Amino acid sequence: MPRKPLAVLAASVSALAVAGIGLAHGGPGSVQAASATFDAATVTDLHSGTCAGADGTYTRTKATYTGNSVSSDARLNGTLTVKARTFYNSTTGLGVVQGRFRVDNADGHTAGKFMAVDTAGSLDGFVGGWSMSAHAGLVGSLTATFDPATGFSDGQLGTGSSTNAAVFVSGHCGRDDGQGSGGQKHHQHSKHGKHRKNGKR
Repeated sequence: MPRKPLAVLAASVSALAVAGIGLAHGGPGSVQAASATFDAATVTDLHSGTCAGADGTYTRTKATYTGNSVSSDARLNGTLTVKARTFYNSTTGLGVVQGRFRVDNADGHTAGKFMAVDTAGSLDGFVGGWSMSAHAGLVGSLTATFDPATGFSDGQLGTGSSTNAAVFVSGHCGRDDGQGSGGQKHHQHSKHGKHRKNGKR
């Protein structure tokens, strides 16, 4: 039996807590399949900086991404807003993306947190949240194509295939290179923005 990747396992524990789902005392009363496709290609408030890690230079970004989530389940169908932070090494092609998401529609909203491994622009991760309109927790896996400059595309939640990527995250980055921990706008971020075009994608 294949092992669940450690990074995704750690995220799944957090996701269960976010979703308010407990398996003790009988567990939930219902478990239903859920799936959606999504994109969030409108990018605002993008900031970036770099720092020196043990294995090379890392680019850190934070931004807000907006788009749409499409699903036959009304709880996941609507306007999508994602607030994400990234940590990425363009030399190794590895990084992590984490943040919060919210899907709004006429019936209410579903919101939560996510964490994903970034392998040369391909995300593989886990999400946990809560639907306010139906009072139900959400736990699932996600995949997407991602670039900080252009956002999320070809996103899939609870559907499609997964590469089951995993990474260990440890240590601390060194002093910032002068861009600030998040205060520099994206015009110095071109190196990361091209990491899906250098043959690693």
